[in-house]
Amino acid sequence: MVKYIFLAIILVILSVMTIRLFSGEDDWMCQNGQWVKHSQPSSPMPQTECR
Repeated sequence: MVKYIFLAIILVILSVMTIRLFSGEDDWMCQNGQWVKHSQPSSPMPQTECR
């Protein structure tokens, strides 16, 4: 029983870490026709038109 609880806790922690890493918080966002930095994106500003 303790083994299953431990496994469930590990799965929850891994899920939260995965969501955090791939959530896109550090990204470029299109607002009012201009690219705006959201946090600290590692990629350069997109060269495509922002609509």
